Amino acid sequence: MLSKAKRKGRIFVDYLRNQRGATAIMPYSARSRPGAPVAAPVTWAEMKTIDAPSHFHVGDAPELKKRAASKALAGWGRADQFLPDL
Repeated sequence: MLSKAKRKGRIFVDYLRNQRGATAIMPYSARSRPGAPVAAPVTWAEMKTIDAPSHFHVGDAPELKKRAASKALAGWGRADQFLPDL
C-alpha cells in the first residue's frame, strides 16, 4: 500500500475494502472534513479528470443529483449476487 505522501496527485482505489468487516463511507454522504466533501460514484473515464478525493462537495448537490440519474452511472450500485440463507 502506498503511503499518503507517495499518493500525491493520484487516486487510491482500495480493493481491500471489499471484505467482511471492512468499512467505507456510503455514496453521496458528506464527510466530516473542511469543505464537506461528498463521496460520489465515478465512471472509469472520470477517473482521469478527478483531481482530488474532495472533488465533489455539499455545494454540488444539484450536479450530484443530475449525475446520479445519468446514463453513465446507470446500475452502478447493482450486483448479480444472492445472499445465503443463514
